Amino acid sequence: MHDRITTAPRVVAAAVALLGVAALTLGPRAIVAPARGSFLRATEAVAAPVSALLPHASVDQILNALLFVPLGAALALLLPRRLWWVAIGGGLALSATVEYVQASIPGRVPDVDDVLWNTVGTTIGVLAMTLVGLAVGAAGHLLRRSVRPSRARR
Repeated sequence: MHDRITTAPRVVAAAVALLGVAALTLGPRAIVAPARGSFLRATEAVAAPVSALLPHASVDQILNALLFVPLGAALALLLPRRLWWVAIGGGLALSATVEYVQASIPGRVPDVDDVLWNTVGTTIGVLAMTLVGLAVGAAGHLLRRSVRPSRARR
């Protein structure tokens, strides 16, 4: 029962991330433009420092990466740590599928660079969850060691 309780929010997070990606990447440009503008404004504070770190990347490339970070994190949370590489492959496959489908949507222009930057974003999300998982695991290990009674006191 405990596994279902902890898995449900992870599934919801992955579904929300997937729906967000689908809405922003597959909707007709006329419908998506206002949402894209909101996304641009919301991520501007994050994109600016990233732009400084990646001076040769365009804002559009950085935004493509940022769009897929939550998806990578959510997919990583659904998988055992040893299989998190599958989340990166899933982000790559989803991005390639999106670009393929965009070819049939009026006003959308598929771009191979988008696949690269979306996969970079997925990878960042997976790495972030890996680091969080390792930090939580290390903290839990230290806590268990400090709480465990020492053999000398017995």
